[in-house]
Amino acid sequence: MTRAADRCDVVVIGGGPAGSAAARLLSSWGWSVCLVHRAAARPALAESLPPSTRKLLEIVGQLDAVEGASFHPSYGTVARWAEADRSTATDAPGFHVDRAAFDRALRISAAAAGVRIVDGIVRRVDLGDPARITYATAGRDGAILSASYVLDCSGRPGIVARRGFRRARAGYRTLALAAEWECVAWPADEQARTLVESYADGWAWSVPLSATRRQCTVMIDAPRTNRASTLAAVYDRELAKTTAIRERLTSSRAARAREPWACDASLYDCARAADEGVLLVGDAASFIEPLSSAGVKKALLSAWRAAVVANTCLRRSPAASAAREFYSQRERAVYADCARRSHAFFAEAASAYATPFWLARAGAAADSDSADEAELWSDAALIEDAGVRAAFESLRAADGVRLRAAETLRFEPVPAIEGREVILRDGVVLRGVAGAVPFAAGVDLPALARLARGGHDVAALIAAYHAQVGPAPVAGLLTGLSLLVARQALVAERDDGRRRRGSRF
Repeated sequence: MTRAADRCDVVVIGGGPAGSAAARLLSSWGWSVCLVHRAAARPALAESLPPSTRKLLEIVGQLDAVEGASFHPSYGTVARWAEADRSTATDAPGFHVDRAAFDRALRISAAAAGVRIVDGIVRRVDLGDPARITYATAGRDGAILSASYVLDCSGRPGIVARRGFRRARAGYRTLALAAEWECVAWPADEQARTLVESYADGWAWSVPLSATRRQCTVMIDAPRTNRASTLAAVYDRELAKTTAIRERLTSSRAARAREPWACDASLYDCARAADEGVLLVGDAASFIEPLSSAGVKKALLSAWRAAVVANTCLRRSPAASAAREFYSQRERAVYADCARRSHAFFAEAASAYATPFWLARAGAAADSDSADEAELWSDAALIEDAGVRAAFESLRAADGVRLRAAETLRFEPVPAIEGREVILRDGVVLRGVAGAVPFAAGVDLPALARLARGGHDVAALIAAYHAQVGPAPVAGLLTGLSLLVARQALVAERDDGRRRRGSRF
């Protein structure tokens, strides 16, 4: 006999940051959402969330919940990396979070927004129209949910993702060994800052959960452990290889408050993050190096995008295919961007130590597949682009510069997010870039390029954009113009009173 299924619009598997944020958004947009989650028995790694996380938390409606949980503030990082000391400090606070408490706060917020939370374990997912999700609770096995859409937010277990969606992305495996410490005399100026340190064959970080309690984690090659070694022995051996963290633990009279535990921290991503009726969200789609401290930010961004795509597919089925492809492209792009950022740090460590541990990581990060360039025009990528920088300095410094559209300027439709849906809108075709680009530096590039068709100086273009498109920072508009000039969508010419048409910089 076939069991009757509870029906809802969306089933979300997993109640971490990605699952809770996506579920809350979709529920607030009018969909019936059921989130199936079972808390892990093993502790999770603590995380340092930079102040920029606040913006994403606000977008997904979770900022009040996180601020209300009174997590320990984060004011930057102290690092001893590749034998060099460096530090960062922030004026606005981020959050140092115990992940169990952080995830619980997000789930409570999701439930308050109308999400049905089920304490259960998903046993099976049969995709289709509708999908059938079989799960077990403490008092019932074989319960079934029926839904139009499934979001796999189950993290590393990858309830749906493990069905051939994933691929290993590195020639190495990483094991994280963590323990918590009571540190009664940790340096006062570091009590709200993360400490990060590299050594010859690993790296370590120390995250404060309060003024006196810290979680210290070592990241090592998984094959270097063996069954004869206890976790505590391996952890102590690796921690002894550090300098800054070991000295502070000693000087602060630290006492271990919890025995070490292990977490798999090996990398993976997915060949595609979407299929009919299902999206892989957050760590279910890919896992990035913890070194970036961007794991939660990546999960929240993935959740927002997944909610928009699911909403689009549910409301406008003809747009579903383009929306899913857009989602997969963006997930691949984020993974590739994070890999490039990690490579800079790995390359430094490889130069300092030249050990197999660091050489393997530097090489794997450098060889990571690049995503479509059209997806990578983040503010950081624009700053690093030499051509954009050169054009920016020329536009900012030169008087009498006029911009006009290049003869080859053209536009193509590309998917983009507008409000709560994915739509097709114009993007500018840029030389050397695969795919058209709709936005960069927070600027509508097609609108900016069209305004330049008649030929205008920079000040007039900025004024026209403000008047006809909307407010935008002048620095962003200059960056957008610089990208269009650098990639030959616009032509910049000097106008010294004699209108020398061919004089370019």
